[in-house]
Parts: sequence; structure tokens; C-alpha cells
Amino acid sequence: MEYVRLGKTGLKVSEYCIGADNFGGQTSPEDSLRIMSAAFAAGVNFIDTANSYCDGRSEENVGRFIKTRRSEVVLATKGKSQVGPNPNDVGVNKKYVMQAIDDSLRRLGTDYVDLYQVHSPDLTTPIEETVEAYNDVVRAGKARYIGVSNFSGPQLVEALWAQDRNGFTRFCSVQPRYNLLYREAERELFKVCLDQGIGVMTYSPQAGGFLLGKHRQFKAETESGGRFSDDFRAANFYKSTYWNEITFDAMERFIAVTEKYGVSPMALALKWNRSNLAVSACIVGARTLEQLEQNLVAWEEDVPQVALDEATSIGDLLWETAPWKPQMHSTPPTRTAARSAAGS
Repeated sequence: MEYVRLGKTGLKVSEYCIGADNFGGQTSPEDSLRIMSAAFAAGVNFIDTANSYCDGRSEENVGRFIKTRRSEVVLATKGKSQVGPNPNDVGVNKKYVMQAIDDSLRRLGTDYVDLYQVHSPDLTTPIEETVEAYNDVVRAGKARYIGVSNFSGPQLVEALWAQDRNGFTRFCSVQPRYNLLYREAERELFKVCLDQGIGVMTYSPQAGGFLLGKHRQFKAETESGGRFSDDFRAANFYKSTYWNEITFDAMERFIAVTEKYGVSPMALALKWNRSNLAVSACIVGARTLEQLEQNLVAWEEDVPQVALDEATSIGDLLWETAPWKPQMHSTPPTRTAARSAAGS
């Protein structure tokens, strides 16, 4: 397992980050602990959760795990989603933020998190109020670093500008959805991150299992288990992007590339994601211990550059033909290309 700095900070995180959104939901508390223990035994030191995951149970399960190893863990959580029936039980206004961080710390059983993130933009709250609230969280010692999730490039620039203008603590990371089938972050966000030294923690690198060929029949999945099943809270979020004929066809061509070069779909999906120069870490979820073990094996699997290139061409074609996505302007340099240019 390799460790990288998160953006321009001195914080060292494993490139593999455990996604905890299933812990306490589809994944039992006992299996959640087994998954986190096995991941840390393999060198992972980074966990990402949120106050809304499994209605707070995810944070509680993560809290049980970190109880005896807090100093070893880089702990990230998020706030913004609806957590109650009241008008201020959602958003990133000062009232919500200060209550949400305290509630998260209580569930996690710790007095600070390493990274506290805005889960998604809140268009009802001025960005100046949000960045001031997050600055207060840091000044109060409740978070060491702060970041955002699901922000566009312009939204991130606006937030950074507000922080710089007021002398507030800067966001050091962003968490976008990014995979071969969904490359919106390449249009503007990654360029901002490379320019400003913002760390990128991608989520859904395997498109919720779609790139693994788990859903090769064009039909709704209703059985328990998986991100496209009815008992997963964000199932519609995934289906709205991937559950269509164009994307199914792209997935089949992706699987054909893995078969051609004798690599696993997991390995190609993860390596493709990690190869982008802007990406610091990948958030990889696992519903079972077996899935985690498969992901860890795939993480270390050798993937030839020609397979990555052919996979990229599939994504390029999808981007050009899919009517619901804008066209890409250019593809950012990969880590391999950057090393070659540097003569390393």
C-alpha cells in the first residue's frame, strides 16, 4: 500500500480509502468491523463516512473500530444531508454545521475528525457563511482539515476565493464521483485541483459494481445487496446514470478489454481511476469481507498500459454519444505521462 499527501497538506493517506456508506445497512456491524480490520491489516489507514450514511449507524460502527487505534486512523466524515424533520436539519448553514459536527463526534466516539467535508453544495446558504462555519470547526479543534464533496470546478473556485478573501482555513480536498463511465470531473474540476493543489478522493471507481459485469442483464435489480438494489438508499442515484442501453454497451466493451489482456475488471477499473494525475485516493466500498479481499488483490494487480488506453477510448466514445452528458474538452495528463515527461 502506498501513501500520498492529501493535496498540499502534510497529511499522509493510503491511496486506498475505505468507503463506509454500507456499514450498519446492507453490511452488519460485525461484518463492518471485520472489513475495517482486514483493510487496516493490509496497510489502509483512511476511512470515509458521513452523518447520513445508514442514518448515522455508519459513523457508530466506524467509531467502534477506531476506539483503540485513533492515532493510526485518518478519519473523514461529511455533513449536509437531511438528518431530521426540522427546517435546519439539512444544509451547511452555521446552525446545522455546528450541531452536525458535534453529533458526528458523539457517534464516532472521538473529539476530532481528521477531515470534515461538505457533503454537497447547499444553494440555500451563502458560501461565505459555509466557509466561516467550517473555519470555526477547525478553530474549535473539532477537525484538522476540511474539504468538499460533489462540488463542480466553479463551485470549488468560489469557495476557495471566499476563504482566501477572509483569511479562513482552506478546503484541502474534494470528493467527486469518477469512473470510466462518468468523467464529468475531467471537464473543469480536475484542472482546478491541479492548479490549486487540492487533493482528490474519487468515489464509485467501479461505478457501483457496474464495471464488474455484475448487471449484464438489462433489467431492474430488486434483490437485497448491491448499490442498484431497492434496499440501498442511493439506488436511484446510480440507476439514473448507468441503467441505459448506451452504458450497458460500454460496459460490455470494457469487459471485453479485461478478457483480451487477462486482467480482472476490478483491477482495470481501479487502475484506470488511480492513473489520473489529479487523483490522490480512491474510496472503495465493500459490502462483504470477500469483496474487500477481492478489491485488495485487484489493487495490486498489474495492468498493462495498452489496456488502460483501450479502456479510455471506450469512455471517450461513451462521452461523445451519451445525450445526457456534455462533451469533454480534453483529458488531463495521467501519472504515467507525467513521470515520462519528467524523465523518471
